[in-house]
Amino acid sequence: MDNGSDDRNAHRAGIDYLRYTADCAAALGATVVGGPLTGNPLVFAGRAPLPVSEDERLARKERCVKGLIEAGDHAAQAGILLAVEPLNRFESDVLCTTQQAIELLDAVDHPAIKLMLDTFHMHMEEASIAEAIRLGGAHLVHFQANENHRGFPGTGSTDWVAVGRALHEVGYKGPVSLEPFRRNDDRFGVPLAQWRPPHEDESERLAASAAFIKSHLTLTEYRR
Repeated sequence: MDNGSDDRNAHRAGIDYLRYTADCAAALGATVVGGPLTGNPLVFAGRAPLPVSEDERLARKERCVKGLIEAGDHAAQAGILLAVEPLNRFESDVLCTTQQAIELLDAVDHPAIKLMLDTFHMHMEEASIAEAIRLGGAHLVHFQANENHRGFPGTGSTDWVAVGRALHEVGYKGPVSLEPFRRNDDRFGVPLAQWRPPHEDESERLAASAAFIKSHLTLTEYRR
């Protein structure tokens, strides 16, 4: 399943999967489906990022646009927004920056196709997270507040004051979610399996992180 694939069956399956996720979201009472909607992240696609010809680059964009329009029509009927998420260069070779996402959204030009941003990926791909938020603010419907090392918010180097002020400046009122994939083993050669379930109750740390982000969003309009 890959909305950007040149394989006709994979492309069709990618569109159908987006339609399915919209139906599931509607059944659950959700309003937004967000993620790498342009295609499989590289780790799941089982391929390395490879350069493509200019013709293939434009063809891939055309496939993504076509697929998102069709999926967007279906999502709109279900009352769902589809939010494309730029991923870092190690996870996507299609959509990595907010500027690229805006180019795609302008080409799609569909009221049900919007933007989702994640500060973890933005740390790697944006010159300024705050500037990127301002760039994409008009399209933004979901925001993931994650640390540079993807641990609990408040434990890394993210400038949350700047992030909060940028969100305030663009008038963002949508959901802010946390997606920590914490590392608790720094022994040499121990890989970080991102999708593993936690081995202990992390409710207290998650609650503290959520309170940390909420406090920044509450105080962001104040300078002193």
